[in-house]
Amino acid sequence: MKRIPLCLALLTASVAQAESGTLQVRVDGAVQRPADYQVPTGTRLADVLLAAMPTDAAYTTGAALLRPSALEAQTRLKAGVLHDLQAVQAGANVPSSTIATAARLETELAALPVTGRVNNELDARVVEVRPEANLVLRPGDRITYPTRPADVRVTGAVVATCTLPHVPLRDAVDYLRDCPVAGADRDLLFAVQPDGTVQMLGIAGWNRSPRQALAPGATLYVPLPERDLHRAGAPDLNRELAAFLATQPLPSLPAHAPDTSNTDPAP
Repeated sequence: MKRIPLCLALLTASVAQAESGTLQVRVDGAVQRPADYQVPTGTRLADVLLAAMPTDAAYTTGAALLRPSALEAQTRLKAGVLHDLQAVQAGANVPSSTIATAARLETELAALPVTGRVNNELDARVVEVRPEANLVLRPGDRITYPTRPADVRVTGAVVATCTLPHVPLRDAVDYLRDCPVAGADRDLLFAVQPDGTVQMLGIAGWNRSPRQALAPGATLYVPLPERDLHRAGAPDLNRELAAFLATQPLPSLPAHAPDTSNTDPAP
């Protein structure tokens, strides 16, 4: 039997759903009604979120909307970052410490999935009253709600990736005291908040940013030295790597068996 490529299978399914006037989306994680929802074409996000009913334990700041339509662009982004990490390792006049960090990051990044995550508000009641956030659903959309984490992750140009306790209102830079850096850029730090927002922070005396607190579940990316990236012909690597890290959703609760009886987004 011939195997149908996954992208072709997804496209075929999307076309079939569009022709039938319905589409399927999934909501899982910390919700009362995790399910694959079969809804009419044109249904908006709030209808499904209200039907799924996020629980009190749902961490809406870290909730994620995953869209098949975003996979292609993020696949290209990941490939570009991996290519640039390899270019740094092969670059002339690049310090050995930067080469070693680039090699480690290449291994770590290669293992991360392409998720299709797109930034959007996912608090059901907020989405309901904000037209710009109440998106029209697309075939294959998945919305997942994690529970609130209690830590912050620090990765990049560090001795080893650290998972540190989240401290309310603690400045992002202060977390570096507990996670030793190794050959890092001295001027910049990237904060990847759990909603997928990326903030580039100045950390030197000449460009110091205002204090920036992190939300639980945030990731700090400690960048490679900008001068080394320019030498290797990869000047955008730090920004693109932080952007790819922002596509990674927080772990969610194991989903219950889907309730396939849902044929309408109304509760």
